[in-house]
Amino acid sequence: MDVDFILDYEWVVHSVIRKFSGYSDYEDLYQVGMMALVKAYQNYNGKEENVIYE
Repeated sequence: MDVDFILDYEWVVHSVIRKFSGYSDYEDLYQVGMMALVKAYQNYNGKEENVIYE
């Protein structure tokens, strides 16, 4: 796993968390967001063609 690549997109997690400003525990949201980012990185397959559904 490329940790530097994941950390380059950490801003996405912060961007989404900002929308939940009423939630009291920022660290919980951050942790879940980073876990989702890692999971997305692991499941990404760049060899497949992008399919646009109409």
